[in-house]
Amino acid sequence: MALWTEGSVQRNWSLAAALIIILLTVIARPNPSDIGIAPKRFRGSLAVIAIAAITASSILLTAWLAGTLKQLYGVRSPVVHALMYAVWALEQQFILNGFFFHRLEDLLGDNWKAVLGATALFSIAHIPNPILVPATFIGGLFFVSVFRRIRNLYPLAIAHGMLGLALAISIPDGFLRHMRVGISFLRFTIHS
Repeated sequence: MALWTEGSVQRNWSLAAALIIILLTVIARPNPSDIGIAPKRFRGSLAVIAIAAITASSILLTAWLAGTLKQLYGVRSPVVHALMYAVWALEQQFILNGFFFHRLEDLLGDNWKAVLGATALFSIAHIPNPILVPATFIGGLFFVSVFRRIRNLYPLAIAHGMLGLALAISIPDGFLRHMRVGISFLRFTIHS
């Protein structure tokens, strides 16, 4: 509902969804290490950040060569915008891995069904954006597979932030529509 409504209704649904996720997490009282919020294995997970940096650099280089590289959209300074997106990336990684994958893993066992289930939910949340749906499916497989082994959200959030920002400034607005999903993707208009 948060993705397919607008204005104050959307804000209310978004707040309700966040509160439900927080409440269910608190009620379940999971081990912080199991949901990836304990600061462990960060040094061992630096490869994730390196892979994301190489991938983001490749996206940026391709955009530069294609002439599609652009400024980050928004009224805030690019630094503030990027920092806010980094926080949003951490939130998304918690929802994807600490909440959904963790629960699917408990329900289905530590197997690829849980990985694919969480990945599918992540990708579905980005409908109808034709760039983000496949990108989040591929990224989701990567993020969940890595989370399954390292159980640390922080390097995944850094990787997610780098990749998302690289896409945001590399793909023309006619396709990406400022990374909008749901009803806001459909209602998006390009302003000259």
